[in-house]
Amino acid sequence: MADLTIDVGSESALFLFSHEGNTEQYKIPTGEAFSLEALNQQIAELERDYQLQEYRVALAFPGMVRDHSLVSCKHLPGLAGQNLQKLQCRGKLAVVSNDVQAAMHAVASPKYACELLVNCSEGMGLALAVNGQVFTGANGLAGDLGNCWVMTESGEFTLEQMASGESIRQRRLRNPVELYRSGAYLGMGIAWAINLFNPQHLWLAGTTIANADYYKGCVANIREMVSPAMSGLCQISRVDDSETLVCRGLLAMLSEMD
Repeated sequence: MADLTIDVGSESALFLFSHEGNTEQYKIPTGEAFSLEALNQQIAELERDYQLQEYRVALAFPGMVRDHSLVSCKHLPGLAGQNLQKLQCRGKLAVVSNDVQAAMHAVASPKYACELLVNCSEGMGLALAVNGQVFTGANGLAGDLGNCWVMTESGEFTLEQMASGESIRQRRLRNPVELYRSGAYLGMGIAWAINLFNPQHLWLAGTTIANADYYKGCVANIREMVSPAMSGLCQISRVDDSETLVCRGLLAMLSEMD
């Protein structure tokens, strides 16, 4: 059966179509005005182009997802509160997920008792896997790293306000020292998570993580703030292909349903 995975991001949506070992992918712009109607239109065009009849659909969003509904999504307000079961397509809607939780399915391995994945692009999120199984929390809303609060010289702010790609863009941070400091705030939040969960592996992904100065600040603060007893016990890796990471995770989720 053919599979269509869609990673709906704050600025663009990546469509990845897989059938009989072949893969096609393309992007469309999204933004604050992006709506369920616009998503339906794009899927209808793909169905027409590929003459699709029977296939599975998996969706991921940068927000809180519960029971096929997008509970909240700061970067895509036109989709917030929408029940995705209203998606109009010829295929079967099989998966609706938070994007970072979906991404974890692409990298999680049963050889690790505990793994963390942190994705930082426009926003940020965290996912946890235990023995290769992704943990989503009691209501599927686990991993809201961006809403953790930190104390700075200027007052109290959330990690998203201090370290997200959106924050960096809005504050026009370009100086290497400023980017290093912003990454260090994310490293502080990640260190909390490492101290709490004692993971063997930490995955770092996202367009903001790709900035060298930001990444250096992040990793330096992780190593400085992690408990001495856990120092050296957690391997840190950057995800090579962050662009398709979420879609690859969605494909893994579909494969688990076979």
